Amino acid sequence: MKQTKIIAIIVALLILCPLAGASIGIRIAPASITISDALRGGAYEQTITVFNTGDSPGTFTLAAEGECSDWISFYEEEEPDTPIKELKIAAKDHIKVIVKFDIPSDAENRNYTSTIYVQSTPKNITGEGGAIMGAMVRIPQNVLIKVTGTQILQGTVKSITTADTEIGYPLKIKVEFQNEGNVVAKPKIAICIKKDGELVDSFVHDATGIKPGKTDIITVLWNTTGRDAGDYTASVNVSLGEEALATSDLPFKILPLGTLTRKGELKSLSVEGEPLVNRVVKVVASFENTGKIDTRAKFKGELYCDGAFVDILEGDERLVEVGESINLVSYYKIRRSGDHLIKGAVIYDGKETEVKEVSFTVPEPKVEEEKRWIPGFYLLLALITIIIIFACLKWRKK
Repeated sequence: MKQTKIIAIIVALLILCPLAGASIGIRIAPASITISDALRGGAYEQTITVFNTGDSPGTFTLAAEGECSDWISFYEEEEPDTPIKELKIAAKDHIKVIVKFDIPSDAENRNYTSTIYVQSTPKNITGEGGAIMGAMVRIPQNVLIKVTGTQILQGTVKSITTADTEIGYPLKIKVEFQNEGNVVAKPKIAICIKKDGELVDSFVHDATGIKPGKTDIITVLWNTTGRDAGDYTASVNVSLGEEALATSDLPFKILPLGTLTRKGELKSLSVEGEPLVNRVVKVVASFENTGKIDTRAKFKGELYCDGAFVDILEGDERLVEVGESINLVSYYKIRRSGDHLIKGAVIYDGKETEVKEVSFTVPEPKVEEEKRWIPGFYLLLALITIIIIFACLKWRKK
């Protein structure tokens, strides 16, 4: 009977604890990272994906621990030059992260291990009993780096392509190259341009480096300004070091200006960021070049608040390649509360896409209320433990 009372007291105390009901979840892929044949003084990259599997947005911190943790840094895929230590991920969403490994020039030849951690940031949750600390989740990812002193220069050409162009627009020759070595590879691309079997021009491109383990497209440009319209051939030879990798003869046409179709589509218009007074939101216009030639495009829109015109939004002009989809971004600092509407289109080569709209509501600014101090969750948990121990000791004495 006394044991039943003790259990009832514990259950009652736990029920009184205002715990957060929202689930917290993190997943990271892949489960582990291995870098083989890493060269001393080299730099390597791996892409990982962090998933927020919870029911609400979350902030997650990134950290590395272990013997080579100081070799590791993190970057968002969209901003690969700015290091980060935390991520903000919407509910049921994910973000790709570039993990960079900088191997010291004096590292000895052996295996090194480390662990990458993705950790949720606890939130102060307010319930009926006051403010408590939310739960914390931490997920590890194992890292193995095998350092060697041997330089490996090796690669494969996956494809060589080009397409017709117009006078005044550069010819683009694209070489898809896979670096299978352990150092940055700069393949030599030798090109001869011929018209009616006669050599028109020749040049070499060897300035583009591909990082170890990466596959990327090297784009080589040839200026067509002043050239005659007609049929041409580009003879392309790709080599790496002393090894010849691939050869291809690519026929193409230089067409009169205005021959190729200019066409584009505004796929979507959205607003990113919390819409609050004095906050900056990001307006994202997703544009696809569906034409036959590269085009320069920019977003232009009008912003209304409660039906009244407020401001003009205009982003930077960007070059969009054939078949490419990009996000044209503009920013706006919110000045007042109310119902906001953005109407806009993308302007490209003197043409304009259909107009799309996006709306959002800005609430009235909240006045901060003074908060009294209330014991946190861990203090309450300690109190429950003391009560349980006291009750057990009292029961034993009887």
